[in-house]
Amino acid sequence: MYLVVVLIGASSIIWLYIRPVYEDAIIEERITLISEYQQQRIREAESFTGYWLLSVKELRDQIRENPQNVEAMADNHIRLFPDLTAIHITELATGEYFEIRTSYANDIPDTDLIREISYPIPDLEDIRVTWLPDNHQFFLFSEFDIAGQPYLITAQFQSINLEEILLHNVLGEGSFSTIWFMDGTVLGAGNRNLPNVLFQQITSVRELRVENVPHLLVTSPVRSMPIVHATYADLDLVKHPVNQIFIQNLGLLAIAFIILGLGGLLLANRVRQPVQQFIEDVEPFANYDFSRFFRDSPLPELSGITEKMEDIRKKLAHYQRINVDKIILQEQRNRLLMTYAVEMVAIYDENDRFTFVNKSLASLFDQLSPGGQPLTLGDFFSLKGVSVNMESTTSEKISGYVIDTRYRELQMTTGDGHRFFINAHLMNLQGIDSRFIGGMMLMNDVTKDREMEQMRTEMIHTIIHELQNPVFGCLGLTELLMVDNDLPENQRKEYYEVMSESLETLSGLISRFLDITRLESGALVLQKEPIHLYPIIAKVAKSFKRVCEEKDITLEFKIDDTPIIHAAEDLMEDMVRNLISNAIKYGDDDRTIEIELKSSEGSSILSITDHGYGISEEERDKIFRKFYRAKAHRSILGNGLGLSHVKEIVTRHNGTISVESDPEIGTRFRVSLPENGENNDADT
Repeated sequence: MYLVVVLIGASSIIWLYIRPVYEDAIIEERITLISEYQQQRIREAESFTGYWLLSVKELRDQIRENPQNVEAMADNHIRLFPDLTAIHITELATGEYFEIRTSYANDIPDTDLIREISYPIPDLEDIRVTWLPDNHQFFLFSEFDIAGQPYLITAQFQSINLEEILLHNVLGEGSFSTIWFMDGTVLGAGNRNLPNVLFQQITSVRELRVENVPHLLVTSPVRSMPIVHATYADLDLVKHPVNQIFIQNLGLLAIAFIILGLGGLLLANRVRQPVQQFIEDVEPFANYDFSRFFRDSPLPELSGITEKMEDIRKKLAHYQRINVDKIILQEQRNRLLMTYAVEMVAIYDENDRFTFVNKSLASLFDQLSPGGQPLTLGDFFSLKGVSVNMESTTSEKISGYVIDTRYRELQMTTGDGHRFFINAHLMNLQGIDSRFIGGMMLMNDVTKDREMEQMRTEMIHTIIHELQNPVFGCLGLTELLMVDNDLPENQRKEYYEVMSESLETLSGLISRFLDITRLESGALVLQKEPIHLYPIIAKVAKSFKRVCEEKDITLEFKIDDTPIIHAAEDLMEDMVRNLISNAIKYGDDDRTIEIELKSSEGSSILSITDHGYGISEEERDKIFRKFYRAKAHRSILGNGLGLSHVKEIVTRHNGTISVESDPEIGTRFRVSLPENGENNDADT
């Protein structure tokens, strides 16, 4: 009797307590599987319709830019997008329209009628959508203006492929998917009589009966379309494996207990302790504790039962861990991604205390506060080198929660004087009871953007300054010539010559600047050909012969037999002319300028050493900027564009240029150009 009571008790615990928990775990796993598969279907469908949206946006923008070629552009889009069956473009003011359609396109219903039942697409409110499932038509509408006149573009798509994506179901027997429209229309129901599905903005799960059969229903909205995707699963088929496993295991358990009971009549004293041990191992099941192992029984009669029960325990423990492991895995994955993100990320709790700081932000903390990282948000903004230049706040309410987003523009200075700029976004979350829960801080380094903006401003000021002198000079002389009619002819001619020189200076400055700009932008196509640098060097040196004689300067050449390079000859001449001209200008009289040309490791090396004034160390990185001139020698005639032009020429030929300088010795520019580089540039 005691064994019978134990058998009934253990079976009841397993059937009444453990089986429902196991059944719930199976159902929860099935819900997760359905939800993940459903989201995959929705993502594929939204990716599919994304191409349709792209086609409408591209066609609309192309028509705006070139309305004369609307027919060709529409025909091209019909060819590019197989599901696009018709395009209807209407001038709203007059009602006149243009239409192009394929041979298999359905008739377009009344445009005004289907527009009335259209819905805006989130994040794209200038495009609306209507889906007519009865004849498999999908419409996108977009209004736009051309020369102030309103137009409407209507794009008709065949939705059969889209329906196949959403209705495709591989979840097994008893499962099927449907598409519910806002007017109650349903696709995929077949002959089934289905209750209407409510339109909600979140995924929902509920149980319902379909033709007197219990089903599990998972519904999810599709953001880009006015539909809800629904997946149904037969609950009896979901629960069937659970009942089957437990019936089998309970049957085995019952058989084992019957056999044990028969033997127990003879061996009651011997088996009492092993049975008590077995009961102790089973008892944690009542508390859903599957961590305790079944101990080996000293009786051979009990060993088989304990093995089976251990198998059951392992299975139950496995399903119990499924949801916990998924949650832990997702959290670990998110934390790993945030840890190694380029952006600086921090998470803080309701007390503004940091609970997570990624590597990028930790590095910033080390620069700002080497003695110890800030522990709270307030500590960070209170650091000595942190200041707030600008701040703005926005607020958004989502499902009862409030997200306050604060944008701050920060300026930071490290202990060594390095200054940089940061854009910070602080997202604070408030609960339904308006209590602050915590938040996240995202920061991006925008220092380079600020530096580039400052460089552009300085360059514009420099250009204006360089252009003012010749322009004002010409204006002054022009006014003088217009007012004074009694000027002698020789003086008038002298003024004209001065004006001509000023305009030539202005023209040269503009041409040089445009050449550099075209080189930088890639607009100037290089006409490359096989050349040797030495004839170019000799030609340029000969043009400076008179200047060198006046200043008693000697050009000393050291030319090795170097291979041919593939380059634009006119640009190579500009490069050599600028370098030799600078070498002559920036130095005293009576000196030697060394010009060396040699080959080294597959490159032709041109070195020019001027033995002149030299360049200070802090200015060596700046001399290749447009309009920059060394402070100590700005009295020498020049516009600061020569070295910038040389830099661009060398770069476009896949070469390098470097500078070595000492105010006591002089300056050496070294240019390295690849030899035999016939395919080293796309411009060739």
